[in-house]
Amino acid sequence: MLVVLGICCSVCIIVAPRRIPVTDRQTLTHLLNTLTPTVVDGDNFTAANTHPEGPRLYGGQVLAQTLRAAVMTIEPDRRVHSQHAYFLRPGDPAVAVELEVERARDGGSFSSRRVVAHQHGRPILVSSLSFQKPEQSDEYALEMPDIPGPEGLQSERARELANGEINPQFMIVTGSDLDVRVVNPVDWVKPVAREPVLQAWMKTTAPVADEPGLHEGLLAYMSDAFLIDVALITHGKHYSEGMQCASLDHAIWFHAPFRADEWLLHITEAQRLGGGRGLSHGRFYNTAGALVATCMQESLMRQL
Repeated sequence: MLVVLGICCSVCIIVAPRRIPVTDRQTLTHLLNTLTPTVVDGDNFTAANTHPEGPRLYGGQVLAQTLRAAVMTIEPDRRVHSQHAYFLRPGDPAVAVELEVERARDGGSFSSRRVVAHQHGRPILVSSLSFQKPEQSDEYALEMPDIPGPEGLQSERARELANGEINPQFMIVTGSDLDVRVVNPVDWVKPVAREPVLQAWMKTTAPVADEPGLHEGLLAYMSDAFLIDVALITHGKHYSEGMQCASLDHAIWFHAPFRADEWLLHITEAQRLGGGRGLSHGRFYNTAGALVATCMQESLMRQL
């Protein structure tokens, strides 16, 4: 089996293709449960892992958990508008994530929170989040490009099941929780250099409730998919080519209300590769063409 090293990696963990029976360990109910932290005491929380038998924690999981823990300490009239996070250490999928929230500030219209995710008594991720009361102002946004809709596109789950390439221990975009349809899919067994742009329609496979921060948490979970991958395809590389790939830091800006159980178009583009790192940019649009969120990530891309 091919080995992937690094911190909290992005979506395409590549293992040697093999035809094996697939038991779906990533249902929507399981995902929602793991993205809902449990109060321990005060502003301390704990959360389970999406893939406890997987090779490592998925970074998007911890991003979503820190966001939702912060939301649990915020007044309901304020919504998250930005999240910034640093991945510090590899996560252990067999151990629960402990979340410690610091109430940094509550002002007249903004609130700030700092959340530290711990395992084995050490921080694995630190995240700062900002919340704001709704306001009216002038608006402008980049228009959504003319891209084929999700209808008629094959899901990543169906595609990998058909090819016998699915990894049942690490279903980020191949479980029954998310419906992910890439406009121009990548052959990760034999990747070729191509324009560093990936476009994917994403949503949950069933409706979800309107719980505070849940849809934002689901978008945070989705946002960690494809940001390393889009940098890798610039030179036709993949994780199996003796590379250490991992998320280093991650930022999300939430612009407008949306639902994660309705189609969102995630457009990712590589911005810069060099110095053993890659910088990628992502934009989320709803089907009406509104830009609802923006994300950026710097990743470790080191040749071993």
